[in-house]
Amino acid sequence: MTGRGFRPWLAASTASVFGDSVTFFALGWAAAGFGADAASLVLTIEGIPLAVLVLAGGVLADRVGIRRTMAACDAAMVLVMAAFALGAIGGADLWMLVAVGALSGTIQALRRPAEGVFPRLFGAEDLDRRMALVGSAHQIARTAGPAAGGFLLGHGGLPLTAGLDAATYAAVLGALLLVRPPHEPVPEPGQGSVWRSLVDGAKAARRTPGVVPVLVAITGLAASVLPLVMLALPLAGRERGWSAAETGLVSGAWVAGGLVMTLLVARRGAPRAPVAVAGPVLAVAGVVLLALRTEVWVGVVAIGLVGVGTTMLTSYLIPAYVARTPPEMLARFSSLTQLAQTGPVLVATPLLGAAAGVDVRLALAAVGALLLTTVPAAARVARLPESIPQRV
Repeated sequence: MTGRGFRPWLAASTASVFGDSVTFFALGWAAAGFGADAASLVLTIEGIPLAVLVLAGGVLADRVGIRRTMAACDAAMVLVMAAFALGAIGGADLWMLVAVGALSGTIQALRRPAEGVFPRLFGAEDLDRRMALVGSAHQIARTAGPAAGGFLLGHGGLPLTAGLDAATYAAVLGALLLVRPPHEPVPEPGQGSVWRSLVDGAKAARRTPGVVPVLVAITGLAASVLPLVMLALPLAGRERGWSAAETGLVSGAWVAGGLVMTLLVARRGAPRAPVAVAGPVLAVAGVVLLALRTEVWVGVVAIGLVGVGTTMLTSYLIPAYVARTPPEMLARFSSLTQLAQTGPVLVATPLLGAAAGVDVRLALAAVGALLLTTVPAAARVARLPESIPQRV
């Protein structure tokens, strides 16, 4: 199921995801200390370059090379996080949090299209299981990250969390310099403008069966779930008197719930369409539970349901999408899914931040409503011909 070099890269990338998860929880917690508007600002600033530059990142990776693009971006993140670790000694002002969000958002925008298709470079056989293996490992890292972030904030603050993140980026950079994927496509020479390459990729995506409804479903999930975990949950934790560690535990339950599904997919394959379509409904049940009860343990259960429900759908969508992607446009197709995940967050985060400023329960109600809007798109995806075996 895995080609030579896949596991070393997976181990290093998992460490990097853990470092990112620690840092982003720490940033969200620190920004929430300045108020709901400040927390919304930090997350929005990070989302702007992700939304604006991610398509260009796809063109860059197709032209320069997928692995080379990832390595250059990882080197840049080492510098950013090391500088933040030093600058945060003695405390971090809001402008520092905004700057880190903007810089990391820019780098991630250029990196994510390449990262999203990297598992395919080790072969198309068992792609759904390989991607689920990556998802499982990354989910474990994300599960541990928020709880570890809460602990580390209490014992070393932002310098410790940022320093850890810099070290994990250095590890994955080393792995990328050593690994040679057996099916890495030859970089496409720069022919024409970046705009022309973007247009060609968009036209090809529109012609490819199933791509548009997959992107619509991903957009709905991103507009609801990501602001829930990154913004509404930290604000709810502060309102309810939860500590940083308790809030981190609840936040980590989102990834833990997703881990249940990704481990199942890694063993048995992608879920059947009816299971996938039921995912958003299960996630709404978790949001309702979070709004009605304030205990920490109930929060863990509620956010865990959100993780299970959303992953039921995404573990069905993403492998099918990647399998349909033309080899010469791997990164550009990947950039479309990244835009579908980041663009909606840019719009939804300030709106949900304003709603949370009135009442956190109002923001949670909006999240539930947004989740329900994904059901029709998911049902349309389910009617498409299957492109990979589905056994769950």
